[in-house]
This record gives sequence, C-alpha cells and structure tokens, in this order.
Amino acid sequence: MGGTITGSLLTTVLDEVVKRIARKVASGKRLSDSEVMILLLDQMNRRMEEGFKAVDIRFNNIEKNFNTRLDGLKGYIDTRFNEMEKDFNSRFDSLKAYIDAKFNDLERNFNSRLDALKDYVDGRLSEMSKRIDDLSKMIHALSIEVSSIKTDIIKILRERKSP
Repeated sequence: MGGTITGSLLTTVLDEVVKRIARKVASGKRLSDSEVMILLLDQMNRRMEEGFKAVDIRFNNIEKNFNTRLDGLKGYIDTRFNEMEKDFNSRFDSLKAYIDAKFNDLERNFNSRLDALKDYVDGRLSEMSKRIDDLSKMIHALSIEVSSIKTDIIKILRERKSP
C-alpha cells in the first residue's frame, strides 16, 4: 500500500514538473540537462505504466481463460459424475431385480418341493393310519374270537366236570 501511494505521488509530482517544462518549451526557452532527464523519466514512467497495464490485462485474460476452462471442467465432471451415478443406480436396480427374481424362483421351488414332501408324508401317514385301523379291526376280531374260544373252553370244562 505504501508503494502505491509513493508511486501515485511520484506520478503526480512528475506530471506537474512536465507541465512546467512544457510551458518553458512553449515559450521557446532552452532546457537544462536535468529537465531533459525529467522528460525521459516521464516517458519511461509512462511506458512502464503501459507495460504494467498490459501485464494486468494479460493476467486478467489468463484468469478469465483459466476460470472459463475451470468452469468447463467442473461442468464436465458434474455431467460425468451424474452419468456414472445414473449408470450405477440403473445397474444396482437391475442387479436387485435379478436377485429378487432368483430368490422368488428359489422360494417357489422350495415351496413346491415342501408341498410335494408334505403330500408324500401325508400319504404315508394315511397308509399307516389305514394299516393301524386294519390291525385294530383284526385285533378286535381276534379278541372276539379268543373270547368266544375261551367261553367254549370254559363250557366244555364245566361239562366235563359235571357228570
């Protein structure tokens, strides 16, 4: 900040001195060596200021170009990221649907086989129940038969004892 104040103060002083020298030249008076040097310094100062302005313009142009390219790169990255995110989501949804379908197939197959096993076991149990019922009937019939034979034997034995 101190350099800027000093630079602008030097420019102001130089402009005032140059105006005096210009009036002296306009009146036709001869310039001293120091006045010629001041005019040269003024010219050098103006050229340096023009050079600084050109450098500032160039830096501004570079900054604009950099910002433009940076914004373009940001846009490209955002677009590419969004495309990749969309692709990822699509692939993820597709994989999820595939896995859900596989699990549904597995569940259907499991349920089908479970139902077949249940039917098989129910059939076997039904056969066993039928056999048990048949055996129960046979045991009951045998019990009646044995009871009848027992009654007959008791009758025969009583008849033998009673003469």
